[in-house]
Amino acid sequence: MTSHGTPAVRRRTAVLGAAAGLVLLAGLFLVLAPWIAGFGGAGVLALSDTVLGLVLVALAIARTATRRLALIGWVIPVLGAWVVLSPWLLSQAGDTPPSAAAITGNVVAGAVVVVAGVCSALAGER
Repeated sequence: MTSHGTPAVRRRTAVLGAAAGLVLLAGLFLVLAPWIAGFGGAGVLALSDTVLGLVLVALAIARTATRRLALIGWVIPVLGAWVVLSPWLLSQAGDTPPSAAAITGNVVAGAVVVVAGVCSALAGER
């Protein structure tokens, strides 16, 4: 039997796949969030969410494509923390304050990215 068939390897592969899937979905949500949640005049936050969403989608795909990019596992939670904090940090830019739906969407999506990123990073280190 090869090492690819061991339960530990299968479990790690499942964790990496699930984490990448959650990051991918959160990234897609962030790209669409300005239209889903109605950000109104919070243009800087909408731009930040769109760019970060695209970056997260690309990182999730790269993370599943190769295991050599283990460091990406630790970049993803940092980006997730930015997503959580960005509604408050970017509201200082003189923009219209983000709506409650925009703040809630960012906090939930960012929390998912942080948790999935930490799980992915820890699973990738084994």
